[in-house]
Amino acid sequence: MTIFNWLRRLLLRQQLSTVMLVIVFTVITIKLITLYVDANMDEGQWEQFKIDHHCQPQVADNGDRRLSWQCDDGDIYYRWRQQR
Repeated sequence: MTIFNWLRRLLLRQQLSTVMLVIVFTVITIKLITLYVDANMDEGQWEQFKIDHHCQPQVADNGDRRLSWQCDDGDIYYRWRQQR
């Protein structure tokens, strides 16, 4: 095996690893974007759900933050947009 063949194989391996990294980061980015879009689309449904189930905000002991929503179906719902 010549030095040129060895260098060529090394470069191909580096290119393969670079391509794999790009693919992994692309998949992660696409997944994060779809999660964000799904969360935004869900907000309209949440507003209607609050109205339909007469949800009342639960506040912290000091009264300054909404921690959760108590609804008439007996469940407590936590919304990620209200968790600051």
